[in-house]
Amino acid sequence: MTPSRSALVIEGALLNRAWIQWVALGVDATVESDDSVVDPEALIVLTAELGDADARLLDVSTDWCVAFGRYVNGARLRQVAREMGAPSEAIGEFVATVAHAGGPSWPLATRPRPGYVRRGKARLESASARARLHLRLRAAFGVNARADVLAAMLDAPVAGLSIAELSRRTRFTKPNVSSAVQALELAGLVTTHSVGNERRVLMASSRSILPGLKAPIRQPDWVTQFGIALALLRFLDQDWPSTTVKVIEARRLAETFRNLLMGIGAPTPSTEAFGNDYAFAFDRWVADFAMWLRRSSHG
Repeated sequence: MTPSRSALVIEGALLNRAWIQWVALGVDATVESDDSVVDPEALIVLTAELGDADARLLDVSTDWCVAFGRYVNGARLRQVAREMGAPSEAIGEFVATVAHAGGPSWPLATRPRPGYVRRGKARLESASARARLHLRLRAAFGVNARADVLAAMLDAPVAGLSIAELSRRTRFTKPNVSSAVQALELAGLVTTHSVGNERRVLMASSRSILPGLKAPIRQPDWVTQFGIALALLRFLDQDWPSTTVKVIEARRLAETFRNLLMGIGAPTPSTEAFGNDYAFAFDRWVADFAMWLRRSSHG
């Protein structure tokens, strides 16, 4: 598999995933169905960076954001964009286009995309579908850390989650998460207890927090998955001075991601191959990771 082919494989998997998730949120298109919980901010960053790889996707996703972007957390969008390494010009143009077309004004805006015209391809009559978990909780509890903490708690282990773990999962700061937990505890939705020097958070009961909504609800870490895939795409799109340099940098990149890949249950690259053999092993891993990303049931 040549590097250019590897880039196309990763890009194809990301475009496929982006379409599936935008349709799950209410964009009007015909694609395969998937009820995996969508992370709206991660999806926006992904789509903004893919950009002109699919102009129609860019336009219909902008449509959705103009119509329903009030359910997107601008502060979290900025943090997710930073973690995913999104180029400022890509996310800035997307955000500016949404605002220019009458949608919400999020941070990071630069110049709007020329020629964008609303297609009217977005619908959101209900947020009860599993994929729309974050939208439903934000509609009920506000577009703030409380909603995202509740979402994380619906996928928490029996022992609960610490403030630090909730911060990592939600991408909100520890002070914001701590404040949200205090409010949710006051409302009787969560409880806390101390384990050593650590405060752990648990759901207050096994009853539904909204009609038909109770734990467990599995939620893939799309920020990490998309972030790794986009980093691979950037790497594969670069011009390298030699194959030797590229192999060295490929190994370095793969090692950087190894723990993250293991944490999300994704394929990991070989550590046994060297030289040109590693170039082939790296391309095989890219193909395996792209196939894994396309699967609808992983998390």
